[in-house]
Amino acid sequence: MIKYLAMLCVLGFTFTGCATVGAVIDGGKDIATTTVDTVVSTGGNIGASALRDAADIVGTAADAAEGVVDIVVEEVDKQTDELQEPKEQK
Repeated sequence: MIKYLAMLCVLGFTFTGCATVGAVIDGGKDIATTTVDTVVSTGGNIGASALRDAADIVGTAADAAEGVVDIVVEEVDKQTDELQEPKEQK
């Protein structure tokens, strides 16, 4: 009788241990998949934001350069006009 009771206890602990191990494995899979999903989506969002920021910076730099070029062209035109001899009117 004690032998059967001892075997029943051992089997009970074994099944409980297997269920616990299964729960730990399932929990580990959930943690791993959630972590990977979060990292990938966050990385994608950061990458897209960085590209948008870079595009804004390039656009702003192009606008600023265009303004500078226009000013330089106007100044050079004024200075060359001053150096040219005036045209004689008939």
